Amino acid sequence: MHMAIKILVENLPSDITEDRLMDVFSQIGSVESVKIQTDLLTHRPKGSGYVEMSLDVDAYRAVNCFNGATFKDRKIYVQVAKPFYERAVQVLRQHLNEMTQQRDERRRTDRTN
Repeated sequence: MHMAIKILVENLPSDITEDRLMDVFSQIGSVESVKIQTDLLTHRPKGSGYVEMSLDVDAYRAVNCFNGATFKDRKIYVQVAKPFYERAVQVLRQHLNEMTQQRDERRRTDRTN
């Protein structure tokens, strides 16, 4: 069964538009949606975005074709996007590890004082 897959595109030029990104990825296959990430306050592009390809085979082909390619004098990085819950768990684990390290550091300094 073929299904749409979202891919992450990083290191995009700041003047890229969603229409242009759709044109580029449409060379590989049918694109369902494109979303360029923007800063919430300034609304300026963050340099990354998501492209949802209609077929999984096209998504993997786009990753193979465009990852490491030069686009408008910038090397872009393309990979299959992790589902939201996987990213959320990864961020929570990282935060928990940082909190644990801070706690352990406080305990070490408390013992030496």
